[in-house]
Amino acid sequence: MRGGAPKFGKGSFSRGLVACAALFLAACDEDPTPGPGPGPVEEGELYLIHSAVETNSNRVNYFTLVDSLGQTRTLDYSRSLEIAGRPRLYAGRGVGFFAIGAGESPTITRYDVRDGALVPGASLSFQNLGVRAMGPQAVHFVSETKAYYKDASQGIVIVWNPAEMAIEKTLTLPAEYIRQGLVTGLSQWASRDGEAFFSLGWSTTTYDAVRPGTVLVRIDTATDEMTWHEESRCRDMSKTARQGNTLYFFSGVINGLGFAVNGNGEAGQQDCYLRISEGQQTYDADFVGSISSTLGASHVGSVMAVTDDGTAWMQVADTTVTPSAPGTTYSEWYSRGWSWWRAPLDGSSPATRVGGEPGAYSGFTLSSGSSFFVSQAAADYSTTSMVDLSPSTPTAGATFPGFLLDVARIR
Repeated sequence: MRGGAPKFGKGSFSRGLVACAALFLAACDEDPTPGPGPGPVEEGELYLIHSAVETNSNRVNYFTLVDSLGQTRTLDYSRSLEIAGRPRLYAGRGVGFFAIGAGESPTITRYDVRDGALVPGASLSFQNLGVRAMGPQAVHFVSETKAYYKDASQGIVIVWNPAEMAIEKTLTLPAEYIRQGLVTGLSQWASRDGEAFFSLGWSTTTYDAVRPGTVLVRIDTATDEMTWHEESRCRDMSKTARQGNTLYFFSGVINGLGFAVNGNGEAGQQDCYLRISEGQQTYDADFVGSISSTLGASHVGSVMAVTDDGTAWMQVADTTVTPSAPGTTYSEWYSRGWSWWRAPLDGSSPATRVGGEPGAYSGFTLSSGSSFFVSQAAADYSTTSMVDLSPSTPTAGATFPGFLLDVARIR
């Protein structure tokens, strides 16, 4: 170490577009004119839903404030922020503002929430730093005056000031971590006081295999010192979770595809997760976790999120239904046979399957407190509902036209 959206089958839970799932694993012109906002939302929880309606390949995006995801209601886009193209949403809880990345240029624009209105501010371009497109889940807000943007294609982290919308510095990983002929993938951010982490790994350009190993990257958020540590026990670490001051990293869906189709250790391995205990700066040397033992031989899954009560929520493929023959593509792998399961992260009881018919893989999930939300869309993508899977009977909440792209809690 050194310094330096739509659903696939009626009745199935969730769905992001298969294409969106591929884009999420890889790395989407913005009209900056805001809508009038959805009306005042002053107290308590506050979420921002990013949804879209697409007609003849023309996509219109809507950003809508809601004070609850679980409350049954139908959203009215007449009071939403409307943007064409394929923008990205970047937000952090408690920061007081959010940002939108342009779909066809490496530009980020700040938005403030004022009396329920979404008000645009200054914009900042990363083009001169070599960023080609704005990546998904790429921003971590440290404070009102500091944020990080991680660029997978170059292995850099841009330190920028969201208050002044100014670039401060660039942190660079070793050049050998960008491997020719492979796609560099970066995990979600994981953070705790004074620290921010992400993991780096590599997949094929066809997204059907991941190479062994991963690199854990740590940033001291006070000094911006960046360090890294190579790890050989797991790969494709994509999802993260925090329990107290312990951080977890979980292997992803492409690892599962490589394992199910090839099973030879080169394309993927059994699901795997690692932790960083309180006070540690690298993965714990004495811990490797897996959900495989509770699922059965024909099932391959990965942890998608962990709720505050310590429940791990897993998306699981039944390989007697989900395509897994040699040559299976990622779109075929995503297409059917997926179901939701839950289990205590500490392994104190076996995993159980959540009710509902199996369907396609979903790239979108959101945990809030002890609630775990997925999206469920109509067969023609005309409407989508947020569904809370945590009650004994899954419950539909906010419903809106089109399909879901992202949701962020901003307060």
